[in-house]
Amino acid sequence: MRRISYTSPCKKSTLIYLLACVIAAGIITGAVYQARLSPSPSAMIHQYSAPVYGCPVAGYTIKGFLMNALLLFITFVLGFFALGQPFGLLLLFYKGFGTGAAAAILYSSYGTKALAKVMLLALPKAIGLYAVFILAVRELIRASGYTLACWYGNECSDEKSPALKLYILKYLVLVFIAMLISACDAAANLLFVRLS
Repeated sequence: MRRISYTSPCKKSTLIYLLACVIAAGIITGAVYQARLSPSPSAMIHQYSAPVYGCPVAGYTIKGFLMNALLLFITFVLGFFALGQPFGLLLLFYKGFGTGAAAAILYSSYGTKALAKVMLLALPKAIGLYAVFILAVRELIRASGYTLACWYGNECSDEKSPALKLYILKYLVLVFIAMLISACDAAANLLFVRLS
């Protein structure tokens, strides 16, 4: 049985680097937006990437996990649409935007003392979630590319179709990993608050 790849003709590592560049663009844009316009912190913007003191750690963790699970569900659903790829890229940009805004919030609140908070609290969570969302969007691109190929009548056969069960299983694993990242983030925040 031969393995069939549904990713675009470029290598998988090239695709991952391109997706990482979309996140980096979002980080820069989010940081500039928050630093220049200084809007009040919004959970819809920072997506619970910034440690929120005064908010119970359990609430922060649950809300952050639910936000990530919702975004992963949206990514999963977009994989069924032929034109879902640009929306997957927008979702990655949004994730980066939230982290950039969160870092800017911490820097504006704590000044140079925020460097430790960003490095110890925000960065590990962000890197883990970026890996999860890059894999999710890669799967979205595969599934969406297959749907688009079927629209044009190219390579639309049962043996090449991405198995729905495998597609669902991959997303369930990604949601589980996001849950573990949220739990580790909560433990790190709780430890940091107690040590501070």
